[in-house]
Amino acid sequence: MPTLRYIITIFLSLLIFGCTQFEEPLPSFTHISDPEYTPENIDAWSAYAFIFDNGTCSNVIYYSELRELSEIDAVEGQTVSIVAFEDNDNISFSNTTPGEKQETYMMGAKTNAAIVSRCWGTRFEVMEQQTEFRQILKPITTDIRMYVVDAPETFGQACLELEGFHNAWSICSDEYATRGAISMTELSTTGEDVYASIFPPQESDTPLTLTICTKIDGKDFKAEIPVDRKSLVRASAEICIDFSQYSSRHSFDIILQYRSIMNPYKTHEIRETVRTSSFPEKPDNRHYSVQTDDGEEWKNQKVHDALCSNADKHPNIWNDWGNKKAMRDTMSYCLIDTEFPAKVRVRKNTSSYSKVEIRPSTYGIQATDCGDNTIEFTIPSEAQGKISVEFDGDRQHNLFIYARRPDVGKPTGSSGTVKYYGKGEHNAGTIWLSSGQTLYIDHGAKVYANVKTQGSNITIAGHGILSGEKMTHHGDNQYSWGDFLICHNTSKTYVSNLVIKDITMIDSPGWNLIIPQTDGVTIDGVNMISWELNGDGIDIVSSRNVEIKNCFIRTYDDAITLKCRFIVSPITDVSNVNIHDCLIWADYARGIVIGPEAGNSLNSNGYIHNVTVKDCIFLQHKRGLNDDLRAAFAIGQGSDGQTALWSGSNPPNTISDITATGLTFDNIDRNGRHVAIWQYSSPVTMRNIRFNDFNVIDNNKNIYPALTIKTNGSRINGMNVRNFTVNGTKLTGSSSQTSIDKPANVNITFE
Repeated sequence: MPTLRYIITIFLSLLIFGCTQFEEPLPSFTHISDPEYTPENIDAWSAYAFIFDNGTCSNVIYYSELRELSEIDAVEGQTVSIVAFEDNDNISFSNTTPGEKQETYMMGAKTNAAIVSRCWGTRFEVMEQQTEFRQILKPITTDIRMYVVDAPETFGQACLELEGFHNAWSICSDEYATRGAISMTELSTTGEDVYASIFPPQESDTPLTLTICTKIDGKDFKAEIPVDRKSLVRASAEICIDFSQYSSRHSFDIILQYRSIMNPYKTHEIRETVRTSSFPEKPDNRHYSVQTDDGEEWKNQKVHDALCSNADKHPNIWNDWGNKKAMRDTMSYCLIDTEFPAKVRVRKNTSSYSKVEIRPSTYGIQATDCGDNTIEFTIPSEAQGKISVEFDGDRQHNLFIYARRPDVGKPTGSSGTVKYYGKGEHNAGTIWLSSGQTLYIDHGAKVYANVKTQGSNITIAGHGILSGEKMTHHGDNQYSWGDFLICHNTSKTYVSNLVIKDITMIDSPGWNLIIPQTDGVTIDGVNMISWELNGDGIDIVSSRNVEIKNCFIRTYDDAITLKCRFIVSPITDVSNVNIHDCLIWADYARGIVIGPEAGNSLNSNGYIHNVTVKDCIFLQHKRGLNDDLRAAFAIGQGSDGQTALWSGSNPPNTISDITATGLTFDNIDRNGRHVAIWQYSSPVTMRNIRFNDFNVIDNNKNIYPALTIKTNGSRINGMNVRNFTVNGTKLTGSSSQTSIDKPANVNITFE
């Protein structure tokens, strides 16, 4: 019979066995690695396991190494988030104590910057009766590698600017977030390979711009690469700065390759070529250096200087031939033959600058600061190829760029009908042209000469320079009396068919271009810079069927003027004139002026009529004084020029049928005037004047009304002003931007 001890032993054994049978083990956890993309050392990374239940964190467990995580104390309905991180250098957790709401548990950078430790993780729901968790950790951060190939000795560093990225991750919801103000972060290398991990970009409909700044030869170069934001989520990106072509092409490549970490077989590549400056240490021009990018390298372009007059230094109208009173300034210009769009670099060789503006402002050309007192910009088309580059608002020492496509049909030498001047400087004296002849001044040529013509069917063309710099400049205390740079039709008997195309005219001793009594005139793409009073740009005198287009004219006196003037006899009409798509810069007198010499009603039938001015841009007008007709765009009904211009016994003829459309006034000087009409004091008549779609852009707080009409007792019949705006506000008859001396004498309507 069993003893009591035996019975007790059996009972206790059964009790212990029963208890052991009913204790359930914790669910196991196994981290599964994918050899294609999982980091080899991820098991040695530190890790946290967060357990969430009904919106609250119920438990947080820290593991010094991920491999220690072998089981998870979680039950059905709970959410488990596991985060593994490579190191503690720049990683922080907003909360690691259980018991708080789930949204308070965030992982982010310690410094609010974009760069963090490399982080991987997983998130899963616990199912009913689940005893095992087998999980593949996925990347939370994006990996970046930046490296340099064939760095030259003068390489300083390359820097990747990281802006617009998230800086946090929600542990429970697996969503990226932004905490506080994110500081701009830089990843830089001086030649070594550098690695970093970042949170992905913030969401936006616009591409992300990665900015890479590279210092070489002591100069900074910036490249901006647009990237689809989603492509940098859980991705691997490599940025290579490749200098293998640097010595031969003056350029280096920045190559961005990126791919999804979990799908590494599909790689995307973006390549940006950065062309470095090869400006000479001792530039040819002391003011500016200019380069253009031909797709292979940056090529140096010749920069020239030209005199211009400064109205601020010139309170009285008189010429200072020896420039003893320093009334002249020196500006610069550059002629470029190129295809479009054209990438251009300009270095300011004198003092440093704070800002730069490229006008016309309506072209929307923006400059990028490249360092080393250098800017870079793109001219989008040939139609926008003529521009003014102005540093710190300086319009007296600015740079004009004349860019156009090469002339593929040009002559290559002289012949019986062609006088050809090729690259280089030529002292040609006076060049005479007769009927049927062509003067061609090629790109790269500078011809010191004046031109005189006699006859019909004459052409003056080319992408070179006609200069009066070596001619005698002389005059009295008010006007210059030197030779005209181009004097057409010296006989002043009616001729026909004149073409002047593309040439650049500099420093005329008198009028730049006079065209008297000619039927059929085309002036296309001509550039002018002139500093003298009496240094008019284009003077159309008693001519008809005239087209002036695509010109860029800077003068101290009138830029384009239409005259019925006493220098021809008899004075005949100026009619059927079409001026369009020109850039006009008036340093003192007038820009485009119809008149002011308007014939003689006592002994001449010649008058000005049927004139169209369209789509021109006025970049400057400096003086709008009330003692004379001065404005960017003007109509002046004065005498024939032989007697006093605005009063006396020599009244002019009628001016009629003038239409101006689409004129833009681009921030002219605050002391300049936009539009003016001025009449003779004896009763004369002007009729059928139409102004349509004028756009005055005025950031300089101009002191004059935009439209000034001074009848001096004469009359204007049938004037219509439609859609004339100043900074977007439409002109009316009662507007402060409208001034009429005798409103009863002007039959005018505003629309």
